[in-house]
Amino acid sequence: MSDAYDDWMVKTGGLARDMTLRDHFAAEAMPWVAEDLPLMDLFYTQVAAKSYELADAMLKERNK
Repeated sequence: MSDAYDDWMVKTGGLARDMTLRDHFAAEAMPWVAEDLPLMDLFYTQVAAKSYELADAMLKERNK
């Protein structure tokens, strides 16, 4: 990678600088959620909502 790109990453925190742990867990859950929903009923809002439900469950378990 170029030095300019490396400098940008260090200065800004990179592409995920505003990502929370909840966001990360939801992103990790998305493929599982999308696979579980029937394709005809697959709406992006449903996938996102279910992914965040799983993320919330993961955070709850983590905080026990």
